[in-house]
Amino acid sequence: MSKKKTPSKKAAPSKGSAKAKSVAKKPVKAASKPASKKLQPKKAAPKPAAKPAKKAPKPAKPAPKAAKKPVPAKKAPAPVKKAAPPAKKAATPAAKAPPPAKKEAKPAPQPAAKSLPKPVPTAKVPAPKPVVAAAAPAPQTAPAPVAEAPAPAPAPPPKPEPVKSAAKSSAPAPGPTKSGALFYDSHMHTPLCKHAWGEPEEYAQQAIKAGLKGIIFTCHAPMPNGFWPTVRMSESEFDTYVALVQRAAAAYKGKLHVCLGIESEWFPGYEDYIRQLHERVEFDYVLGAVHWQAKEYLAKFESGTIENFRRIYFDHLAKSAETGLYDCLAHPDLVKNYHPDSWCFAIIKNSVAASLDRIAATGVAMELNTSGLNKSYSEMNPGNEMLRMMADRKIPIVIGSDAHRAQRVGEHFVTALNNLTEAGYEQVSYFQKRQRIDLKISDVLASLKKAADHNA
Repeated sequence: MSKKKTPSKKAAPSKGSAKAKSVAKKPVKAASKPASKKLQPKKAAPKPAAKPAKKAPKPAKPAPKAAKKPVPAKKAPAPVKKAAPPAKKAATPAAKAPPPAKKEAKPAPQPAAKSLPKPVPTAKVPAPKPVVAAAAPAPQTAPAPVAEAPAPAPAPPPKPEPVKSAAKSSAPAPGPTKSGALFYDSHMHTPLCKHAWGEPEEYAQQAIKAGLKGIIFTCHAPMPNGFWPTVRMSESEFDTYVALVQRAAAAYKGKLHVCLGIESEWFPGYEDYIRQLHERVEFDYVLGAVHWQAKEYLAKFESGTIENFRRIYFDHLAKSAETGLYDCLAHPDLVKNYHPDSWCFAIIKNSVAASLDRIAATGVAMELNTSGLNKSYSEMNPGNEMLRMMADRKIPIVIGSDAHRAQRVGEHFVTALNNLTEAGYEQVSYFQKRQRIDLKISDVLASLKKAADHNA
């Protein structure tokens, strides 16, 4: 309140003498007192001009006299250049003298007083601290459930994550790549099966040379109770298998689509174990297989004549499809390698036809396995006659090399596609996320030639 009295006392000499010089000098001294020992006399210059405007509207007439004198006008901008922000504030009150003067006077003391209490509660009150902590642990809350998830099922939760990261590598569209590659080899192995050689990356490199768009690893699945352990990964190696495929997928990302599959054994009484195995990770492809060579299989079902044993095999092939556990059935006439010298398809043709009828009703696909040319009975699995029977029933067909060595990836695929055409097939398939994708055989043949030329 003392500040307001001082300008009122000095307004009296302004009435006695209207000289601008005396008025300009006196407010400088008065303003220097309230100012905080800084360059406020320069800021105070506009304040007296605004205050007499309130109490004495008559000085509006002497205003032009001050305007005529350019000296104060020139002195005013000089300090404005040194303090640019106040100059802008002073310019605005010139048009609206009373309102800005009040606004400038009020915020100056008020925020100074209010700004102090605001930081004080933030430091003292623990409320803001938990807010910051809540933002930080946000990423930590995600791993927290991961640690808790293993409680109900320790094996399943951590295992899907690495597989999904490999699978989530945006599966290419069914169309061809820039090189023209279009098709997949849907059957190959890793050294974990104990009878294959070469790292997954070697298989991937050979697939590019063969003009393929992708490959699906289908190593022999583990089985419980020591079932035929010499030809499959152990249960403790399952995570290692997933990691091997993931590693190859990362190494060839953008060059070749590497997918995770499994060649899953079928044996009566093991269905529950197999079902749980398939749910442990996200497979692109599950290939069912009945292996008559297993000691356990021979011990249980090898009885009677050779033909009777083969009929049992084809019945089991149909049963495996009827379980709904598999996307496709591997090397469907593999049993012809059981005493291959006595193989005669005509003898068991009716049994095969009955089995194919049951398989066709399930919608499960069947494989044309090119590795049959390397077995004791040198013919693809299945042979051409059985292939025609499958085509008549419109059973979907998938091609796999069953490669146990890298150089056999994509081997004999052109021959296999030609055999399919002769058998009456027009389409060939592969699987992604356990969903079948069909392609025209003519397009696949053209893509293999184009991609092979491109990679040559």
